[in-house]
Amino acid sequence: MRLAVVALAAISSGAAVALSFPSTDLGPLAWVALVPLLLALRGASPGLALVAGGLFGVVSGFGIYGWVFALPHFGTLHFAVLALYTSLYPACWCVGVALLSARREPGTTILVAPALWVALDLLRSHAGFLALPWATLGQSQHADVAVLQVAALGGEAAVTFLVVMANVAIASLLVDRRARGARPALAAVVAAHVGGWIVLALPEVGPTLKVAAVQPAIVLAERDSAAGRAAVWERLEALTREAAVAAEPPALIVWPETAVGDPRHDAALAGRLGALSVSVGVPIVVGAAETEKFAAAASNGVSTVERDAWNSAYLVAGGAIVGEPYRKRVLMPFGEYLPLRGTLDWSWLGVPDVADGQAGDAEAAFEIARASAEPIRIATTICWESEFAALTRRSVAGGARLMVQLTNDAWFGATAAAAQHNLASVMRAVENRVPLVLASNTGPSQVIDAHGRVVARVEGHGRPGVASTAVPIGAAGGTWFTRTGDTFSFACIALAVVGFGRAIRRRAPARLFLPIPFAKEAI
Repeated sequence: MRLAVVALAAISSGAAVALSFPSTDLGPLAWVALVPLLLALRGASPGLALVAGGLFGVVSGFGIYGWVFALPHFGTLHFAVLALYTSLYPACWCVGVALLSARREPGTTILVAPALWVALDLLRSHAGFLALPWATLGQSQHADVAVLQVAALGGEAAVTFLVVMANVAIASLLVDRRARGARPALAAVVAAHVGGWIVLALPEVGPTLKVAAVQPAIVLAERDSAAGRAAVWERLEALTREAAVAAEPPALIVWPETAVGDPRHDAALAGRLGALSVSVGVPIVVGAAETEKFAAAASNGVSTVERDAWNSAYLVAGGAIVGEPYRKRVLMPFGEYLPLRGTLDWSWLGVPDVADGQAGDAEAAFEIARASAEPIRIATTICWESEFAALTRRSVAGGARLMVQLTNDAWFGATAAAAQHNLASVMRAVENRVPLVLASNTGPSQVIDAHGRVVARVEGHGRPGVASTAVPIGAAGGTWFTRTGDTFSFACIALAVVGFGRAIRRRAPARLFLPIPFAKEAI
């Protein structure tokens, strides 16, 4: 009976977490989504908690990552491996919570449980080719702009901490209305919102800059023929001119990832880009397809991609390419390269070989001129890179006051993938107090201000359009998070280690190492 109750609670919490993200996007649900799971973990053995966390992870993972089936060659076996991997993190968290609850000290649990979640999130973000910082609980609050403001202090992790802490506090109050620490924890959540509202109410200071994101809605099949490529160019050109002929032309126009081919080795393309930049009189950041995601290698198993195959962004202004391109530094595993090639044989999983692209090793140094003012430094990320906060943070610390994010999520069709992907860009803007221009091939393209508000967007999936508006540029130097990085997360690791260590010392060895859930309380 106990096992069935715990399983039902894990499924309920997993479904609620999944519903907190696009496409349903019920963000407020995240504040209570973990409550059923937390109640079920009271008095549970570590073995039972491990099973509960694994089931929670599989259910939430299926709801969040269901779009992966749209990828070429992706099947049920691959999803099973993905679900198994992603469920490891909540499973470890549930074991930790079970150990903490055994100490019967709610005040400690209310702080240590969210700290442990943040610590596991940090591990998930730095796990080599297994790194997957997608759809964190903090990102579920993208529409709750007030609470997002704590990210300027502690990063995305600070928002996640508050969400988990609120869940633990509510679960504690449901068990005991006098639970120590529960009310102060909820008061801290309220205070974070109040502080955020105050920040949002403050008047904007400093110069503004008008920017535009072009969404061409390039269909993948259009790249396969000369007529298709010509149609793509005509669409890009028309949308760029539409953005430029506004009553107040933008100071920068951004095209999405892989919008065109390789202007370094295609003189005709470079000439057309230069001529367009002169015609519209606006600098253009252009995504160049010097390598292809999910492109299969040759049938003999030897990659046909040349050594200079990059996923790049170019700045085109005044009739020419300006400076060096930005080359994507964090490539997508299994899409842009095959991890551990030559060491692991992935064929047993039915993983197709892919042509390895090359990773860049430097930040973009794009700058756009302003009349009677210093040039504005622009930092660039491409697609998958938006998930990794350190890239944007280092760029802003280096002087960037505007971010551009180039994305092509056409591979995922009309699924929730693109909307989920955009959540990370909202977090990057708030963390560093810089506006962000997100140009997405099939959408939604957005302009995000320095407080995480989406101030312009192209509505609808797969529709050509332009998102354009003026935004205040970020202050030089960024925020506390920009300067200190993952300090908050490291503090959470320390708190989790101390709390977890104390829980282990207080736990009887026979119960601690019970490997399966069939303890007396599970029957």
